Amino acid sequence: MRWDGWMEQRRARIAAAALCAAAAFTQGCGDDEDGSAGAASGGGADSAGCLDARSHGALFSLIDPAWCAVAVYTTDEEIGFASVTWGRHGGPMFARSDAGGAAEIVRLTPPEGADGELAAARTTIDAGVPDGAFLGAQAVDLPFFGWTAISWTSAFPETLGELILIEDRAVAARYEVNGFFAAAAVEGRLLYTGLSPLGDAAAGANGLYAADRCGAAGPDARLVPEGDASCAAPDAVAAWGDSSGPVAADPRGNVVAVLPSADGTQEARGFAAEAIARGAGPTEGDVLFSLPGSGTSLAALAPEQGAPGLVVFQPSDPATYEALAPVAVATRDDDGHVRAEGAPAPLVELATAGTLLSLFTDDANRLWIGGPLPDGGFLFAVAVRR
Repeated sequence: MRWDGWMEQRRARIAAAALCAAAAFTQGCGDDEDGSAGAASGGGADSAGCLDARSHGALFSLIDPAWCAVAVYTTDEEIGFASVTWGRHGGPMFARSDAGGAAEIVRLTPPEGADGELAAARTTIDAGVPDGAFLGAQAVDLPFFGWTAISWTSAFPETLGELILIEDRAVAARYEVNGFFAAAAVEGRLLYTGLSPLGDAAAGANGLYAADRCGAAGPDARLVPEGDASCAAPDAVAAWGDSSGPVAADPRGNVVAVLPSADGTQEARGFAAEAIARGAGPTEGDVLFSLPGSGTSLAALAPEQGAPGLVVFQPSDPATYEALAPVAVATRDDDGHVRAEGAPAPLVELATAGTLLSLFTDDANRLWIGGPLPDGGFLFAVAVRR
């Protein structure tokens, strides 16, 4: 469907949403005759229907009436400044430091239904993080070898660190890397922002880097060729900006990264699935937007059901570094490119100014929005397009 055709559909849905609000419906305000809002995979609400906006009002509200929350979950786990990702267990996950250089990986599993407490499963890994170094903000499940990736980086001004790959609660492999900041993964490939290719300790250009799956599952699993000509060496995909920033992949394998520059701006680039897949060479990607400041929370939704893709990003103020309200930009992927459809527009309004949110996408192409509640605890809302 063309962009203008989808916009006409969207206007009609917004009008329907306004009528629902006027009728003071608190649930089931959607497109279907039975009161639900359609399919569950991001194109519309699932059979639970749209929840009352008050269910997440203590944290945020959705500005765009074409969106609603279909589930709200809470946890008392201490998440802090961790960057939450979607895990292969079917729920959010994050990493936090533990005593003696260990890392604790926490997996949160949603209950049945549209609300309730997330069940937590904790695993302690003897990661060997050196004294004075910092555990990376993410734990990322890779779609190969059953690996989970974490990292650490030395205290500034040193930026040397390691990528650590975990399998079955133990360290399976580790690689030197400089300035490893944030990661995402597509089939057969790890992508990360940092300062060097995997296995290279020297600081180089700031940018987006890739490391491909090599060998086979088991003792031969690795992210470097070791003489295997069928496997590319880790390398830079594209270099831009002066500092590292977040990276996200959508369920179709398109990738977005946002890197700040010393002039106080940041540039988001999109990389189409075929241009960023395992074995692909360097590519500059496509500029999606430029904004002042920096930011660490980023999610990418794939195009589906006639709707465009969406990049959701929470920037921060360039002067105060305070987290600002998240914005979204529609995207389309064709001819090996990811292109923006217009400028970033407000999507979320924060209940409390400066609240840092967790933004990520699940394997059903739904947007998860998480953050700390004023009275304690952490809330996650699952948002979909009506």
